[in-house]
Amino acid sequence: MRDAIEQMILTGEFAPGERLNELDLANRLNVSRGPVREVLRVLEQAGLVRIVPNKGAIVRKVSIEEMLDVYDVRAGFARTAGRLVATRATREQIRILEALYERMNREIAKRDVQTYYRLNLEFHERLLEFTGNQRLIELDALVRNQLQLSLRKAAFSLSQLRTSNSEHRKILDAIIDGNADKAGQAFERHVLNGKARMLETLAGQGDRLT
Repeated sequence: MRDAIEQMILTGEFAPGERLNELDLANRLNVSRGPVREVLRVLEQAGLVRIVPNKGAIVRKVSIEEMLDVYDVRAGFARTAGRLVATRATREQIRILEALYERMNREIAKRDVQTYYRLNLEFHERLLEFTGNQRLIELDALVRNQLQLSLRKAAFSLSQLRTSNSEHRKILDAIIDGNADKAGQAFERHVLNGKARMLETLAGQGDRLT
């Protein structure tokens, strides 16, 4: 049930600032209101909703300033993750990452931005998973969810996606070489470059960045 409600939020079914009606969610998921209320409390801890007295759960709005801070935090996590994966990844795990990279290239060629975005999320999740560090995985998931709240409506260009995937290649090559420092630097730079692409995209869409 948590996954279902979380996906409703992250895919944009509920807009930032929108109230989540416990009864409606319970009816949709065919459960009682009690479990829904508990899930919403968990999602508050995950940074996806705010629970306001006398109003209930509201989808969290993430400001530009908060998003920039989150990118910086995630960049630090990425550096650590890259170092760990380069020293711990198995051949099978590398094969999985290679397959995701190739699939993203194909989706770019087909101009399927939505599928690329989904695969990109999976690629990042796999990188964290393959660190074998559960605490790092949990912390990264927390900040990743907050970024998704803001990026789900962003319209990245194909050239930006090509650049992003070329950065994935650099991370992969460093992991294959077992070069921990290079992998950490490449993953950190990828996240920081993502921050720059996000700002470029928002500016192009006419959003105010003040």
